[in-house]
Amino acid sequence: MRFLAARGGPLELRREVMDSGMCTGCGLCVELCPYIKTIGERVAFIHQCTLDDGHCYHSCPRTPTDWEELDRAVFGLKREDFVLGHHTEILFARAADGEMAARGQYGGVVSALAAFLLARGEVAGALLTGGPAGGIPGPVLARSREEVLACAGSHYSASPTLAGLNRAVRQGLENLAVVGRPCQVLALRKMQGLPGALAAHKVAFVIGLFCFWSLDTAIYQFMASRAGAPIDRVDIPPEMMVLTTGSGVVNIPLDEVRKFIRPVCLLCFDPTAEFADVSVGSTEYDPAWNTLIVRSGRGQAAVEAARA
Repeated sequence: MRFLAARGGPLELRREVMDSGMCTGCGLCVELCPYIKTIGERVAFIHQCTLDDGHCYHSCPRTPTDWEELDRAVFGLKREDFVLGHHTEILFARAADGEMAARGQYGGVVSALAAFLLARGEVAGALLTGGPAGGIPGPVLARSREEVLACAGSHYSASPTLAGLNRAVRQGLENLAVVGRPCQVLALRKMQGLPGALAAHKVAFVIGLFCFWSLDTAIYQFMASRAGAPIDRVDIPPEMMVLTTGSGVVNIPLDEVRKFIRPVCLLCFDPTAEFADVSVGSTEYDPAWNTLIVRSGRGQAAVEAARA
């Protein structure tokens, strides 16, 4: 079942999304065919493709989407809450594992849940975003608690993490967990509606991240100039960017950061990853805890098992 309200292929993807500045950098189309690659965090065609119809177009989070059909496919029913989407519970949560809570963002729920699913054998790998706190991130396929911990913490630029999904499936991996931004979750769900889209059908669990915008990669040079030392951690609580270094903490007013927001993010309609199994973000109240939105039956089962 396709969740697209229009027909299109690579030419339409390039014209409607890439050339018009609408690409979110989700990465799902990257390496779907050999013609689409990433340059830093920018997604681009390296050769022209003239197919009339393509998975790259049908799975893009910025092409027309049949929302009612997508709701039915993911959750089995029409939505009743048009603000937050489907949900069964909204919780304050944090990792019971002290190291996960300390190294993860806020309460460490994303890292803890990914590690929990790996430890139980429910997934063979977790596709995460990793890299230095003050540098450009990229996709990481974690297969152990230690590898999950190495990716703990938020990155605020648009890493094309889903490019790693196509590579992982070509390596023969199945039953994967994916952690992604709302646009990445939407792309993945749209691809799961395409019968021939092998990679998307190998995903067993989706953790969505709250995301109100991502930043252009130019932010890293700006951060380095303001930090004056290697950056250990980055956070953006309300009205401030906080850089933690070995020399101390540097606070940057958010007004100085806003100029780095990617323009496409200003058009976003889903800050809480409405099509994930669970969605996780800050509480904007207590930095030691996460907000956890439980959305699907799979999400409910995982959360109940994790807190048992």
